[in-house]
Amino acid sequence: MLIELLTDKYPGMRFWLTQRLTALVMAAYLVLVILLLVIVQPARFEAWHALVSPVWFRLATILFFASLCMHAWLGVRDVLRDYVFNQGLRGYLQIIVDVLLVIYFVWLCFILWNL
Repeated sequence: MLIELLTDKYPGMRFWLTQRLTALVMAAYLVLVILLLVIVQPARFEAWHALVSPVWFRLATILFFASLCMHAWLGVRDVLRDYVFNQGLRGYLQIIVDVLLVIYFVWLCFILWNL
């Protein structure tokens, strides 16, 4: 049944499921960060740096931000399809959103990995 829903017969189901899965990843990351903040309670720069410097935390942050970008891309895509009727304008707006999301993701990678 689930496999049939993910076929080309129902094209919107993959996007719907992707958006729900990215929301779950973001919620899990948020719970993780809240638990870490409650347990560690960093007060100074050194404590914050020690909290966010492990590789596993950086990878979790990249996974969170990748999920955020995919979630935002799908949401904006649906909003543009529903409310911007001019296809040319919709295409330009979607390109602007795509470029901005890629720039934000690259920027995050530079920040996290000190490139």
